[in-house]
Amino acid sequence: MLHHLRLYGKFIGIAIRARMQYRSDFLAGMLGVIILTAVNITLIGILLARFTSLQGWGFWEIVMLYGMWLISHSPNAMLFFHTSTLEEDILHGRLDQYLTRPCSPLLQFLGREFNYIGLADLVFGISAVATAYAYLGLAWTPLQWGFFALAIVFGAVIETSFILLISAASFWIGRSRALLMLVLQVNWMTPQYPLDIFGYGVRVFITAFVPFAFMNYYPLTVLLGKPNALGLSWVPYLAPLVAAVLTALSLVAWRRGLVAYTSAGT
Repeated sequence: MLHHLRLYGKFIGIAIRARMQYRSDFLAGMLGVIILTAVNITLIGILLARFTSLQGWGFWEIVMLYGMWLISHSPNAMLFFHTSTLEEDILHGRLDQYLTRPCSPLLQFLGREFNYIGLADLVFGISAVATAYAYLGLAWTPLQWGFFALAIVFGAVIETSFILLISAASFWIGRSRALLMLVLQVNWMTPQYPLDIFGYGVRVFITAFVPFAFMNYYPLTVLLGKPNALGLSWVPYLAPLVAAVLTALSLVAWRRGLVAYTSAGT
């Protein structure tokens, strides 16, 4: 295990050095993400200026909601976002190169790229959570901060595993991009608002089938003392189980996909 972690660290180091060859692109990408995120928060502020709150969630609570999602999302954005391109690797035969080297194909695939834009997500997310925490006058205990940190970890695992699971469908169906883009749209559009504003069917969907609500919404209902959208007090504590199940499913899908993989023949 330690050997694999060292190898992964080397792969990421190479990817970072390659990215830093284009520093103007790095700065432009970082600035673009910060501007986009600032616009999203401004739109939320405009909306709440008219309606005061959304199902009992005020402006700074929603800022914290969005900031926590950005932090949970940043590991995937930095290290694993290229898993969504697995379809192209399969169709164009690029996956073959991982199978000819004496190293885990999954480790090589995961360590292939570093996306600096994820750094902007992390920085802005931390800033948003810190600012909202101050404005809300919160005083979390060390136990609550520990819960927050674990929720970030489980949220990151849930997102990354789920995207890898959907991407791995390409081994059998050739193209999974349309389904994956639908999943990503759900993940990008819903986290900035509390789940309470959606209908019951959407609440169940974002909890049980595309469980991105565990990245920010459910942990914050506990930390902010709010009832959750399903009215079930035990649901927020399912994040470790959801993360474990999705990790196992994604690894099984990857391994069986490699067995079924026959190369593109190019």
